[in-house]
Order: sequence, then structure tokens, then C-alpha cells
Amino acid sequence: MNLSRPTRTTLILSLCLVVLAGMLGYQHHQLSQLSNSMAATADKESLDALLARLGKVDERLDTVDGKHLVSNEDFRSGQQALSNRIDAVQAYAKQATESAQELTRNAASSGELVVLKASVETLDSRIHELSQSQIKQPAAPSKPKAVARKPPPARKPSTSVVTPQAPPFTVVGIEYRGGERFLSVAPPGSTQLSQIYLIRPGDAVAGTAWRLNALDGKYARFDVSGTPQTVTVAQ
Repeated sequence: MNLSRPTRTTLILSLCLVVLAGMLGYQHHQLSQLSNSMAATADKESLDALLARLGKVDERLDTVDGKHLVSNEDFRSGQQALSNRIDAVQAYAKQATESAQELTRNAASSGELVVLKASVETLDSRIHELSQSQIKQPAAPSKPKAVARKPPPARKPSTSVVTPQAPPFTVVGIEYRGGERFLSVAPPGSTQLSQIYLIRPGDAVAGTAWRLNALDGKYARFDVSGTPQTVTVAQ
């Protein structure tokens, strides 16, 4: 197989591409070196600025160290003046405390004197009141003679006879339900079992004023408008 030979134009283009690639590589190398140098320069400038600031701080410290802000004599005189003021304040406080205690004692004595004076005045007023009451006390009046009174004649007890009334219902008998006694009643003249009903002590017969008070043996005791009535129950 026969390959075609490159033409002159192709060779020139290839050579140009190679030269261009070399130039790009060289430019990249130059840019890298420039970047590194700039970074080193920036770090050096920062370091120089820090060193300059530290130098200024050292100079200020040396200046302050060389000066005496307060002399020993001034310090001692100030300390003595402060001590004198403290002693004066303590003496004044002690004097004030003694004065307050003396005033308290005087006030207590005055209070006791006032209380004693009030007690004496109270006793004088009581003695005066007692003397006045003895002077104004009247003589005791003589007791009147007792008059014998006749006892009133004894009243004879009035006996009221209760008239028995016939109940307006029919008493059927006494029944036991659950251990309790009931009175069975029915309307008068009724012969139907459905009309018979039971009442217990305390219940009233329907439609009447008769209220059952108690069941005593074969007797049923009622209350009719305050009047007791007794009905005999057939056994």
C-alpha cells in the first residue's frame, strides 16, 4: 500500500503548531514564576510590617519604663493621708454610736416615767370613783311583806270522746311482703281483685283524708284530719 507524501503546506502548518505549543509552554512557565515571586513579595511585606509594629511597641515600653509615674514620697504621703481619713471616720462613727446609745437610754427613762405617771393617774381616778359610789349609794329598801295568795282551783280535765267513723273504703286484711306488713284496702263495694291495693304506715288512702299511722295486731290506726281512728281488721 503506497502512502501519499505530505505536501509542503502540511509541513508548514505542522511546524507552526509545534512552535506555538512551545511558546505556550514557555509562557506558562513564566507565569508560574511570576506568581511565586509575587506571593513571596507579599509575605515579605507583611512580615516587614509586623516587625515595624513590634519595634514601635518596644520603643513605647522602653519610654514608659524609663519614667517614674509615682514617686515613693508621693505614694507614702498619699498612704498617710488615707490612713488619717480612716481614723477620723472611725472616731466619728464611735462618737455617733455613743450618742445614739445615750439617747436610747434617755428615751427609755422618759417612757418609764410616762408609764408610771399614767398608772398613778389611773389609781387616783379609781379611788375617786369608789369614793363617789360610796357617797351616792342609797339605802337598801325594806322588803315588802309577802301576801299569801290562794291557789287557783284545779281545773277538771276535759275528756273529749272520739266518735268512731266508718272508713270510706273496705279494709280487706293485712299482708306480709318481704317481711313488712301492709294493709290491703279496696273501694267500697268493690269485688274486683284489680282494685285492691296495699298501703303501709305513713301512706294515705287514695281519695280520702285517712292516713295509716300504724298496724297494731288486728287493729289499723288511722289519722283523719288530726283525729285518731281505729279500724278492726278481720283475720
